[in-house]
Amino acid sequence: MNDPAAPKKPTGWPLLAISLLVVLLAGFLVLRWRKKDEGPAVVKEPPPPAHVDKPVDVTKAPPVPGKPETPPTVDTAPKAGDVEQLVAELKRAIEGKRWDEAAAAAAALRKLRADAPELKGVDELIAEGRKKEEADRVAAAAMSERKFKREQAWALEKERIEKENLQGKDLWDAALQALEKIRKEYPEIERDESYTRFLGQVKNFQTEADQLFKKDFAAAQAHFTASRFSQAMATAENALQYYPERKAAVREFQDRVREMQSEKTMVRIPETACWIGSNDRPDEKPLRQVKLPAFLIDKYEVTKEDYAAFIAATGREAPPYWLGRRPPKGRERHPVVMVTWDDAAAYAKWAGKRLATAEEWEVAARGPDKREFPWGSVFLEKEDKIPCNCLEYWQVNKTEAPGTRPVDEFENGESAFGVYGMGGNVWEWTATSAPAVGSRPPSEFRILKGGSFMTPQKAVRCANVYPEDPRIPHPDVGFRCARDIR
Repeated sequence: MNDPAAPKKPTGWPLLAISLLVVLLAGFLVLRWRKKDEGPAVVKEPPPPAHVDKPVDVTKAPPVPGKPETPPTVDTAPKAGDVEQLVAELKRAIEGKRWDEAAAAAAALRKLRADAPELKGVDELIAEGRKKEEADRVAAAAMSERKFKREQAWALEKERIEKENLQGKDLWDAALQALEKIRKEYPEIERDESYTRFLGQVKNFQTEADQLFKKDFAAAQAHFTASRFSQAMATAENALQYYPERKAAVREFQDRVREMQSEKTMVRIPETACWIGSNDRPDEKPLRQVKLPAFLIDKYEVTKEDYAAFIAATGREAPPYWLGRRPPKGRERHPVVMVTWDDAAAYAKWAGKRLATAEEWEVAARGPDKREFPWGSVFLEKEDKIPCNCLEYWQVNKTEAPGTRPVDEFENGESAFGVYGMGGNVWEWTATSAPAVGSRPPSEFRILKGGSFMTPQKAVRCANVYPEDPRIPHPDVGFRCARDIR
């Protein structure tokens, strides 16, 4: 039995509790330490330094109250080397006419030494240089454009002249005028070798053409003086091929030739009442009286030499029996034959004339007295002299083969108005048409008049008409021309 008053012995739990508290406190301290290491470092700024008064410079005067303190003086005086370099740059730029560089150098020099003697008048010099440079640029551009235009105009004109020459136009006066026009517009082109060479060639061609033209034209005038009118016109036409630009002079000459030819080789048929036709044959009916306007008709049939002049001037084909383009020698004054109606009409147009109508032809042959033949009312007025080249003539003259005779041979065969050869020698184409016949005829026939060396006296009657195919040439068919009176 325990004594309640006796002291009790301590138990173990207080010691345990104290140990637990110590552990917990240690863990808490460890955790706080770790957090301190992981957090951002806190830098404490040091406290501002204490104000320290500068030592007073006893050599300087104390500042005046209310007046700002003057900053210390800095040495800005230009260095001699910099100025000399800028002066040299300025001179080089001016000598090289590099005005922008000169202006920059002058500006830099002015900053260093505004009173530098090299700056005197430099701005005016630079401005004048720039102005002249711009003027030179504008002038060079204008010169370049002018050169382009000159070369273009020259090339086009040269091409045109060469093209015309290749086409045989031979317009030498126009070529020289064109070249002179270019020279006046561009005087400097005289220094162009191609221009001067081409100009010389054109002048040479012009001189040669002039000589050939004058030679033929002089020959034409000689023919005219000798009353060889067709030859005069043909030779003048031939001269024209050498110098086409003298066409006006040639045409004026040919007009004078035609007028003289009309006076000397054409007969004026007055406006008077004349008888034509007859009542003997159906194609001649009726016998009637007509009064035609006055006109001119060739006194002679167109000769071989006349026709030769025509083909020489126009290039038309010669009759097939000719030797080349020349008529048989010794037969130049015979009427031309083996020509179609178109050939005859073309000749008449070239000669400034036309073909006579059948009525005009008969009036010129017959006159106002109703005669049967051009020379009278009977075929043979004198037994020993036949008045025309017809079949009867060759029955008497058997020493030669029948053929054409010179156009002015039968003086006793003149018509009432003095026209030769209107009976016989060759049939003559007229402008009058007639209905066509045959299996493959043309659109119309043309009337032939007068008979020929192959026909008897009935065919040489003035009223006789003979329609023929105008496309067919015959050895006994020719023509004569007529012309209106102007």
